Amino acid sequence: MIQQIPADLMSRRRQSSVSTSRHTNAKPTKASQAKCVQVSKPVRLDTLLTELMFEILEHMDLADALRFRLVSRYCADVVLLAPSILRRLLRHVKAPLPYSPKPIQTLSGREVLSLCRRAFGLEANWKRKLDKVKANGFLSLHRPYHVTLAPGGRYLITAYRSRSGEEHFISLFDLENKSGPVMLASCPTHSSVESITVTWMENKGRQGIAVNWVRQLPLEKQATQSRGTETVVVFIPLETIESLGDPNYVQTDSPWEVLCSRQWKASHVCVSMANNVLAVGISPNTLSFYNLEDGRKSSSKLAPLPHSAMPDPMIFAVKLMCDGKILIVRGEAGHSSQLNLHALEAYEVPGWGTSQANAVPNNCNYIHSNQNNYTISQMYRRQKTCDNPSTEEIIEASGYLPTITISVESSPPHKGITQYRLFPTRDPTSTDASPKFGYSWPITVWTGHYAEHDK
Repeated sequence: MIQQIPADLMSRRRQSSVSTSRHTNAKPTKASQAKCVQVSKPVRLDTLLTELMFEILEHMDLADALRFRLVSRYCADVVLLAPSILRRLLRHVKAPLPYSPKPIQTLSGREVLSLCRRAFGLEANWKRKLDKVKANGFLSLHRPYHVTLAPGGRYLITAYRSRSGEEHFISLFDLENKSGPVMLASCPTHSSVESITVTWMENKGRQGIAVNWVRQLPLEKQATQSRGTETVVVFIPLETIESLGDPNYVQTDSPWEVLCSRQWKASHVCVSMANNVLAVGISPNTLSFYNLEDGRKSSSKLAPLPHSAMPDPMIFAVKLMCDGKILIVRGEAGHSSQLNLHALEAYEVPGWGTSQANAVPNNCNYIHSNQNNYTISQMYRRQKTCDNPSTEEIIEASGYLPTITISVESSPPHKGITQYRLFPTRDPTSTDASPKFGYSWPITVWTGHYAEHDK
């Protein structure tokens, strides 16, 4: 008669194996054979402990683990919750990941898959060069005239005016709210804005969205009737953003915090914001830097532009780079019928509390163009695939430095867009233990032309 194996089978089997090894010459009896027989019954996967399923998935290849999701809904949910699978999945993603304001280790399974789907979708669309893309729209109930996305693509920031046209605001939309796209918060700007810059930032230990706008001030009551320019930086923490997404949450005070507000007697300024620093380019030759966390500042006076017939060139665009430099585009703002001298320059950011005079660029490229509508890509640093990447992963990703693209309309007789690109590279003098990265100069030039029906 076959006996039922007791619950402490494993411990008894270990003891029996030890005793059997001591008496290797002894022949097993029928009674001992009957005791060692175990009646195996089919075990349903959904009856196993989740921790045990995680251990099983950890010993599987990544491809097999992902195919395991197709077995059943339960298996799909387990794969979505398995920490080891998610970490391995992110490490194998070669496409650039969208920005995640939360640490990778704290993301849920569905949030990780959402990151991967966005990365794969953008990479596929970029390689296929699709003429049509998937679009979606919603009614904002306002009249926006500036629209920009925060890195990651979930939050939308718009500048809009009231129906009467007398009041002006910026607004924050959540495009992935459970109830659909919804406006979470708004902030008055007092008048229409010229530009909006949006980035994720960690300010005083809090992760959140920083929004910078530039607007023209009203005419001064003076004989000169000169216009001034104002730039303002406001901040909203991520915890507040998530709370505002709850329909039952009641906000009493304004969720926005003003980090910086500056005014200049200049009709045109260019701004860049990253890593708790606001950089402002004021024509013709001034760069000002403001620490958004403690209020410190510094400045640089640029040396005259060589080979230029114009004594006061104009600064067209600026960008803070993650290698400790600032990229600026400046040059002659002459008539559009003739080619003018423009310079793409990289300067060292001065230390806080210092002021440089006649600063010279570390790198420079000269070009000739009759267009001045330059735009520079805003990404400061690429998203890491894990919170603590290894040195090999950092080297493979070039320190997570993004490619910088400077775009401008092509000069006649060409019809199209000219792009100047800076690619990240490793410093050859750095070691494998502490690699350093920067950008390779000179700048690479690419020109694209409009199709006949777009001219």
